[in-house]
Amino acid sequence: MQMHNYFRHATLLIFSLLTLISCQEAESEYTTSQCYFAFNTSYHNASRLLSVVNAYETYAIVHTEPLSGKAYRVVTDIYGTDQTHDDVTTAEETQRTRIVGLSNGLIIGRSSLDQTLYAFDRQCPNCYQASGLTAAPLQWAANSYTVKCTKCQRQYSLTNGGVVSDGETGSRLLRYRITFDGTYIFVQNR
Repeated sequence: MQMHNYFRHATLLIFSLLTLISCQEAESEYTTSQCYFAFNTSYHNASRLLSVVNAYETYAIVHTEPLSGKAYRVVTDIYGTDQTHDDVTTAEETQRTRIVGLSNGLIIGRSSLDQTLYAFDRQCPNCYQASGLTAAPLQWAANSYTVKCTKCQRQYSLTNGGVVSDGETGSRLLRYRITFDGTYIFVQNR
């Protein structure tokens, strides 16, 4: 009987440790860098950003530009197409605080490999780790599934979780939590 209890307690302890480790790995998958971006698609129902979150293997570089007062413009750049923009001017939208990644840019899209909606920081993580500066925004590479850093020359695969796909080995893209409830697109680090 004591041996049975010993194995039961040992199994429970091992299970608890594995659960804790897997939770820590999931947490480390996201950056702690500040980010808060909310986009109300009911005000922008023809937005290219809305089409990106509803599609697979379509990624967009998103950044904001100031307009007059508190209003701002959300610019969506899908590889191989023209940039489009949505002017954010309603009182509800302009009251929200926004922090759009380290260098005012996000990369948003849904992978068909795991059906996950991703939000990556547009800042090259390896240049940021090396210098602490946010002067290395990523650009489109040779296709719509890869972005590159013009400073360190690394390329990152968007379809494979933001890992380095070409160049010197290094850290994967900084990732934020993203949700889409059918109306709001929320990107944040919590």
